[in-house]
Amino acid sequence: METFNGHLLNEPWEVQNNSGQYFKVFTPYWRKAFDVYQSKKEKIGKLNSLNVLRHQENSNFNFLPDKNWYQKFSQYWTPGEKSAHEQLSQYLKKDIDVYKEARDRPDLDQTSKLSPYLRFGEISARTIVLNILKAKKLTPSVVTYLSEIGWREFSYSLLYYSKNLSSIPINLKFQKFPWRKSSKDLDLWKRGQTGIPLVDAAMKQIYEKGWMHNRLRMVVGSFLVKNLLLNWTLGERYFQETLLDYDEASNAAGWQWIAGCGADASPYFRVFNPILQSERFDPQASFILQYLPQLNTLQKPSSIFQPYLQEQSFQSIIQQKLYYHPMVDLKDSRNRALEAYQQIK
Repeated sequence: METFNGHLLNEPWEVQNNSGQYFKVFTPYWRKAFDVYQSKKEKIGKLNSLNVLRHQENSNFNFLPDKNWYQKFSQYWTPGEKSAHEQLSQYLKKDIDVYKEARDRPDLDQTSKLSPYLRFGEISARTIVLNILKAKKLTPSVVTYLSEIGWREFSYSLLYYSKNLSSIPINLKFQKFPWRKSSKDLDLWKRGQTGIPLVDAAMKQIYEKGWMHNRLRMVVGSFLVKNLLLNWTLGERYFQETLLDYDEASNAAGWQWIAGCGADASPYFRVFNPILQSERFDPQASFILQYLPQLNTLQKPSSIFQPYLQEQSFQSIIQQKLYYHPMVDLKDSRNRALEAYQQIK
């Protein structure tokens, strides 16, 4: 049997360090992987004919969930290869040149939105990279965008070489981490009822679009793992169930990065502060208000980021059952997380 790689730029075993081992740090991995890929000198070809295999669809697959919440997705996504290529073409014309500056801003909405198409095989990483290299110079923004394709490649390398990326931490000492267990807290996080506006707006974005901005994935992940002290595998599983662009490698590697237990991970003691993240990346609170319009009565962005500090206005919102008290104090819960980390150092 002969197989042909169409899912990645390189097969995992094609990219190894000087010792013949797989890379555990992203930057040297991607430097080597991009060289390996470019050495193949691939070109975009044309498909002249396609022999379609005879097939008969079975209507009993039950791919779709029982709840109809997914039906609104058609407002935001148009499936298919043609749509994927149109999306790529538009992105190359409009937004890729500001990707480095704009990628962290959920309020600007200038990411490529190609991840669901990649996930369902409607476009390949090779097609994306070849079109970028054909149309663009390697500016800082273009290089940064390509590195995100690189992270996907790196994630598949980790998936290939790890025992079980979605459940077993690469840093095995985290197997002894004293995680809390609270189905109530997990459910509030899932529903976007944490009382922290940026976190809640991000969680509601999943429910609305089946997708979440990458910066916000880090914010909500940090909140779950560190402020709530819940196991990162719970978040990995929820994203698996809800994201249109769920990818078995990138999702698991991302959650291990957030939890500080993966390869080249963010240190566990790095806790994303959702208030500071709001100020930096949603300065006018426009993203938050898109999903939590009831907070508009607070008027000032600084008040929207921390509505619980506006005692009189906040009490009115609470009494009307329009919003919630914070689940945890951000400072106290951060300190609790750091104390828990000391137990496995």
